[in-house]
Amino acid sequence: MRILLISSFTTGDVTRTDIAPPLSLLYLAAALREGGHEPVLLDLTPLRPAQDVAREEWYRGVIMQKVAEVKPDLVGQNCFLSTHFAFVRSIARAVKALSPSLPFVVGGIHPTLFAADIITNCPEIDYIVTGEGEGQAVQLADALSAGTIADIAKISALAYRDVHGRAVVNPRASYETELDRLPMPAWDLVNVPQYFTDHSTWYNPRKLDIRMSVPILTSRSCPYDCNFCSAHRMMGRGLRLHSPTRVVDEMERLYRDHGVNYFGFVDDNLTLNKKHVMAICAEIVKRGLVIQFESFNGYNIASMDDEIVDAMCAAGCIYVIMPIEHGSDYMRNQIIGKKLPRDKIFRLAEIYKKHNLLTRGVFIMGFPEETVETLEETHRMMEELDLDLYNVFTLIPFPGTKVFDQAVRDKLLVTDVDPSQLWEGTLQLTPLGDQVFLKPYNLDVAQLLEYRAKFDAMRIHSDRARRLQKGNA
Repeated sequence: MRILLISSFTTGDVTRTDIAPPLSLLYLAAALREGGHEPVLLDLTPLRPAQDVAREEWYRGVIMQKVAEVKPDLVGQNCFLSTHFAFVRSIARAVKALSPSLPFVVGGIHPTLFAADIITNCPEIDYIVTGEGEGQAVQLADALSAGTIADIAKISALAYRDVHGRAVVNPRASYETELDRLPMPAWDLVNVPQYFTDHSTWYNPRKLDIRMSVPILTSRSCPYDCNFCSAHRMMGRGLRLHSPTRVVDEMERLYRDHGVNYFGFVDDNLTLNKKHVMAICAEIVKRGLVIQFESFNGYNIASMDDEIVDAMCAAGCIYVIMPIEHGSDYMRNQIIGKKLPRDKIFRLAEIYKKHNLLTRGVFIMGFPEETVETLEETHRMMEELDLDLYNVFTLIPFPGTKVFDQAVRDKLLVTDVDPSQLWEGTLQLTPLGDQVFLKPYNLDVAQLLEYRAKFDAMRIHSDRARRLQKGNA
């Protein structure tokens, strides 16, 4: 079966100087190919319409041209954010207009959260893979290819319509616990140089020719329960690992075959298992890979120590994100659920500085329990930590999180929300400048915006970071 996989995560909205292939679809494509199918990948991320062209219409044209060219037996598209769903649905409609019998399947966090509603209300979407999807995609392709439609009812974590047109969402039976059973991501399906951009202003102590930050995954899932996060709805709880050898095999192949030397780990918790991360670093050094790396989601602060940082720096770590979340101990630990002592944050910051790492502190403001006092605690912590860079994000209460349920229950959202209509993806939860999405119990929006300006003024904090403001900053 020929399967067209469409990645439309950004549809051109790039916030950094780097772009990267859709790693989740590369995993999916590899599994499909191993299962005897023929995946074709279309990634919209590196494609740019002219400024005077209607963006979504242009992207839709690119997709439909690819559908006509490939003549697939199945089309799949990812949908990470609720705000992308309208575009994904428009593609499904266009595909059905071209070929009414061509099956269309979607995956990602938004369809996972609202699978039953989407299947009920969107006849153009035939199937939804909920959460982790390699096994489900292969089973679905097998069933459709063989014409054994009855087998679809046996696929766990799949939403579909039964013979009466009713929505069915099969519960998940399990997650893949041995990640090395999955084939290596299908990097051959993308033109890696298409993602190269100018990184000449990036922090680059090893003086390498950085062309892109290559996404690498070493683990899946997260054991934590932060109130603003819904990652567990996709990947479950716990921690599932690739072997260190497998991780560095992939890095070495990319290093040798494509000349890339800068990697970005996409794990939720890369450093949670000390033995795991230490072994990865040792393997990089053993193989003589002259690289540099970062972690897109930061390193778990509570699990870090001198030994881990020493090993990471020897392997090529040059830039660290500290996901602190809040300067108030009460907010960070009791409200968010971080369980991170203040002294651990400061000790780790000093370790990072000792190794001359570029440091970025990441915080969130605007929780329902926020007050002027808790905001001031974040401001003071930023001053005292004295890191290179800071990001203080305004809280986005995404559906599927505890804080969203709280905001709906207590009517804190600044726009009216009908929970029964959330599947449509029309709730605009994309950060735009000074936009605030919920009003704390004891703060005015004006007070939040006052601190928004304070925090923004500290974004580029050190002299080194000011020299890099067009790069990592």
